[in-house]
Amino acid sequence: MKGRKTNKQLADLQEKRNALLVQIRNWREVQLVYTPHVASLISHAQPPETNADPVKTLPETIPLFMPSTMPPQLRALPELKKICQLERRLREPQADGALAEVRHQRRVIQGLWQFKRLNISGMGNKPNTRMITLYKRFDKKTCRAAEKYRTAWSALCVLDPDGSWSVRLKELKREHISGPGKEPDDSSNSRYQPSWIWLVPCASGLRNVETTIGEDEFNKSMQVEWSKARARMRRWNEELLIIKEEMRRAIVYHKWRAAWWRERSLLREHADATILSGISGYAHKQATICTHMAERCAVYWLPHLKEKGFTPVWASDYEHFLHEGLDDGVDVSKGEGEYEGDEDGVEGDLDLDEDEVDGEVDLDEDYYFDLDIEKY
Repeated sequence: MKGRKTNKQLADLQEKRNALLVQIRNWREVQLVYTPHVASLISHAQPPETNADPVKTLPETIPLFMPSTMPPQLRALPELKKICQLERRLREPQADGALAEVRHQRRVIQGLWQFKRLNISGMGNKPNTRMITLYKRFDKKTCRAAEKYRTAWSALCVLDPDGSWSVRLKELKREHISGPGKEPDDSSNSRYQPSWIWLVPCASGLRNVETTIGEDEFNKSMQVEWSKARARMRRWNEELLIIKEEMRRAIVYHKWRAAWWRERSLLREHADATILSGISGYAHKQATICTHMAERCAVYWLPHLKEKGFTPVWASDYEHFLHEGLDDGVDVSKGEGEYEGDEDGVEGDLDLDEDEVDGEVDLDEDYYFDLDIEKY
């Protein structure tokens, strides 16, 4: 605990130290009976308890003298071989348990950040401060579990460096404690590679049987990752269907809009034939623009769809444009609204209100009289 401690915190800390000291004393009695040569190490490590200062002697600083921490010349003795084997059998499940705890805490932390992003962000300092405090609490638990794993892993490296455990368990560094999935602040589009802690298979209860990664042995983390990957795949398939439907609707809309403009050319009644001719020319001009936009969309989209193996229902109406190109003075290499002989382009014309047909429209009569109305 950092900072100034309250009286309750000091009392709780002292109570935990007293309990730990009792456990160490009980351990010492058993250790002196079953572990040869450890008495000399204990006597050299600290002075007699009667001369020790109880204020300065903290239980967490007392060495336990486990077989893995003994000098190599003592561990090589035949009488310590069995006790070293017992510690090895203890350390392996300890490492598995600590690693499982690290994964569990990481899942909780990921859930906290997801909850914070969806429900807490933007609500003020107090809720955000509470969430950060909660995150730090779980992060401390993660660090304790990671330190426990490192202790067990170091002991295994001393007791049995080439054992079967070395295939599954690796050194745990700070950057390895991540996941599951991408970090919340990771906005890159690169391929995600999970940390090795999520790829470790569950330890089997059968000690003499080779463990393989089967359906029943997938741990929860891998099941979660598989579920997320499947959900992303289904969402991408849905996005693909939406894009194809949007393409179809865009072309259908332009065809409908062209027919709508042609209908507008016949609705106006006026005594002056010049005005009727101008209105009809403008309406057919807009219909031609909509038709060209549908053709241009089809010409742009069809090669990409065919490259991916898709053949939309509207493809048969526009496939000949892929070989012949767009006619009527339209250059498909130009952007939208850049038509030959049309200074205003598509954008300016499409912004006009539909009601303008019913009013007086300022038209360039020489331009529209040159149109061959009969071709429409």
